[in-house]
Amino acid sequence: MYSAIFSDIDGTLFRSDLTIGEKTKEAIRQAVANGLRMVLCSGRYITGMERASEQLGVPVIYAAINGALVKDGEIYLREHRIDSSIYSSLASFLHGKVSSLIAFCETRYAIEANDEWYSMQNSICGDIGVRMDISDPDEVERRTGERPYKILVKDKDRDKIVHLMKELEERAQGKAEIITSSWNNIEILPKGTDKRDAIPLIASYLNIPVEETVAFGDWDNDAGMLEAAGLGIAMENGSDKAKEAASFVTLSNNDDGIAAAMKKLGII
Repeated sequence: MYSAIFSDIDGTLFRSDLTIGEKTKEAIRQAVANGLRMVLCSGRYITGMERASEQLGVPVIYAAINGALVKDGEIYLREHRIDSSIYSSLASFLHGKVSSLIAFCETRYAIEANDEWYSMQNSICGDIGVRMDISDPDEVERRTGERPYKILVKDKDRDKIVHLMKELEERAQGKAEIITSSWNNIEILPKGTDKRDAIPLIASYLNIPVEETVAFGDWDNDAGMLEAAGLGIAMENGSDKAKEAASFVTLSNNDDGIAAAMKKLGII
């Protein structure tokens, strides 16, 4: 028996065109109608995640910013922001070195970009970011009205991304989480932040056993969540790390893999 579904958004729930397949929408709606709770777990901030919840048309719990912010309606289950001094240090180090730096707050974002990332980010999140140097979290808060949770680094040079990840890990000295959620990004998160934490936290909140949770993901940053859930399922288009962490692999995000797995498990 399953009581809650946890799903990543990009590359998992969303198809490549940023829409949810009709079979997947119907499967999730049927599951929710049968009493299961739907939890969206993403590196996105709340406003960016609302594009998914609006398409689903069902109540959801948000585990935003890789689990740093967990919220059900107006109830905050977790608010875990990056340390201001390490934020400033790493953002200042990255300034001018990459295509784009983005600061994610709860419902707003601030961005410094010198290429197409600005319009692309607006399209992905359905929101217009504040153009600014994001190095000072106090200034980000003043301009957006919200305190930043994380820094998202974007660049198309994969070799640069790999090199910078190693350098950021050394500079962070264990005071921040340095992860990747795609081939072209780095995410700088509060120390101890992982999507896996959302599983026991929300299970406790819903008063259900962890064993009654099922999770879907596609990338390295989903691996912890897939391991922590009662059953972890990776998408066919997923990374090797995600697939290794999962109990089994379903169809791709473009082929309604979530719906196929839910049918296989007897959830619908």
